[in-house]
Amino acid sequence: MGRDKAAACNRELGAELRKRREAAGMSGAAIANYTGWDKSKVSRVESGHIGLSPVDVLHYLGACQVWAPEAKEMLALCETAQRKLGHWLDGHSKWLAESGSSLIFHEATADRSVTYEPLYMPGLLQTADYARVWLARAPSEAAEAAAMVQVRMDRQQVLHRPQRRPFAFFVHEQALRLRVGSAAIMQEQLLHLVLMSNLPHVMLRVVPASAGEQAILGGPFRLFEFRDHQPLVYLDGIATGFFLEDRDYVDQYRELLPELDAIAMGEGQSREFAAALADEHDRGSHERNGGIYCLEEEQL
Repeated sequence: MGRDKAAACNRELGAELRKRREAAGMSGAAIANYTGWDKSKVSRVESGHIGLSPVDVLHYLGACQVWAPEAKEMLALCETAQRKLGHWLDGHSKWLAESGSSLIFHEATADRSVTYEPLYMPGLLQTADYARVWLARAPSEAAEAAAMVQVRMDRQQVLHRPQRRPFAFFVHEQALRLRVGSAAIMQEQLLHLVLMSNLPHVMLRVVPASAGEQAILGGPFRLFEFRDHQPLVYLDGIATGFFLEDRDYVDQYRELLPELDAIAMGEGQSREFAAALADEHDRGSHERNGGIYCLEEEQL
């Protein structure tokens, strides 16, 4: 089956409209009746195969009795769907990285996900304690900090769905050696990494520091591939994130994968390496002169 060119925003918009229709207890036929559209158009809108104008979106939402304040985000998706290169996510809640519904949507619907992380543990593989210390780098209210951690933990459910879609994580050695919190937190985190990498659909590949400059491929990125849609690249920032959709740009990231595959440790060696680092923390050999950098809790 060929891949369609439905914009990522159109798929997000369609999914949101479908949620509002279902919440209102309406059928696709009822929406078609209210709007005067053909039933097939409702189906194609909700699957993201065709876009809508802002007027059409308001007409659809009117049928579901969804009014202006709630419609604001969906109207914004209409506008961003027209862009060819990609789109910015709405700003995160203060420092809450990865909180955007756009990222969660594509993460949950991708048929394959590849992550390159040179700095710290990928969010999908973090323990709650590691995430709590890492996210505490930025000032926030206690309730917001707890919410940030919970969002990250909830996202991880995507790894435990019945449909075992493949997730590949290329993580630089530096990210494994950066000490976040106490030795106990790091030991738990590294052992969790080993445990998760034993899942048949989760691949961990450590990019060794010995690879030198060959391992420096720019900043972190996520590649999402779909059976029926064009691939996407997600670039995360402090206050927002960006989805690249333009094929020329996306292909530049896809071309990095053979390079990563060539320099990264194998899966078995990667697990052994992470387990050995966990053992170092267990023995207390985690001082700076032992090669493990420190991000102390009291400094956060």
